[in-house]
Amino acid sequence: MRIAQVSPRYYPNIGGVEKFVQKISEELVKKGYEVEVLTADAQKLENYPSLLNGVAIKRFPVNGPFYYSKELYKYLIAQGNKYDVVHVHSFHTLLPLLCAKAKGESQNFNLVLMGHYHGKGRTYFTSLLLKLGRNWFSRFYKQADLILCHTEFEKKLLINHFQLDESIIKIIPSGVAVDEICAAKPFDREGKILLIVSRLEKYKNIHMAIQAMPYLPEDYHLVIIGDGPYRQHLQNLVITLGIDDRVSLLGRLSNEEVYRWYKTCDLVLNLSDLEAFGLTVIEGLAAGKPVLVNNRTALSELARRFEGVTAVDAWLLNPKQLAESLVSRIEITFPTPELSGYKWNIIGEHLLNYYTCCL
Repeated sequence: MRIAQVSPRYYPNIGGVEKFVQKISEELVKKGYEVEVLTADAQKLENYPSLLNGVAIKRFPVNGPFYYSKELYKYLIAQGNKYDVVHVHSFHTLLPLLCAKAKGESQNFNLVLMGHYHGKGRTYFTSLLLKLGRNWFSRFYKQADLILCHTEFEKKLLINHFQLDESIIKIIPSGVAVDEICAAKPFDREGKILLIVSRLEKYKNIHMAIQAMPYLPEDYHLVIIGDGPYRQHLQNLVITLGIDDRVSLLGRLSNEEVYRWYKTCDLVLNLSDLEAFGLTVIEGLAAGKPVLVNNRTALSELARRFEGVTAVDAWLLNPKQLAESLVSRIEITFPTPELSGYKWNIIGEHLLNYYTCCL
């Protein structure tokens, strides 16, 4: 079986979709399959690797918004017949539409679409475009042989927003480095540590956690790992509140350092408004830490599933009330959750089963 994974971005770019595509691609290579990643990227391409951990990577320039890539589209029309499966990621880009159109022109490959879909864009404008285009997109998405999503929440969105056939939609969670997180050694730290691991975007609501810090005891510290366009705003907020000695924006760190911070912290936070899955929730649980999430999108589903996860209506809480919620959750104990189903090798096996049984 020859497999193409089509992703808006790929390593060294970092994000939830990018990590998922990289991990499943490498797992499939370990299992003896030939995998090629086709990725559109607006950045300079010449210094990016074309082979990584056994995965071949073809990079195509972006010609328009939402990762529109004319060259990638032409490549699939001309070369799509060499793949048995073309697995395309992210309904928040135009790549699924381009690949569905290419399939319509060639009919030479099985098409798998994966939403990574949370129902809204990152801004009012992108949300409006997404809503206005649903009926048009759905005509192309119905050419898929299989559609994958991460959660029941996402599955319902796909059915309701795009009128897709429920029978071809399957659920597969994202994977987590469960064993590596469990084995990580904590840093030597004093006081209570709140941890956020996230891309720094406004919709992630990291500013809410920062605004709650003045209402927390002096020995509480907030560690933020990640980078993004909202970083400067968050830094300015920290300075304005006079809490730069209690809030650390560490930027991007290696996986090993991130895992150590999970084992160091006392509470993991994910207050995002938009999540198709909630990877950091599972990572926090793998470290044995309680997790506080926003009661929205897929995060609320994880809160219902795991005893160690608590959901709050973050948008209804003022900073003092959020601080009180943090204090109330930081000392809780809960049974060790069963997370073996989130290991990447298991995710790879599930994916292969879907490829072979559903196509």
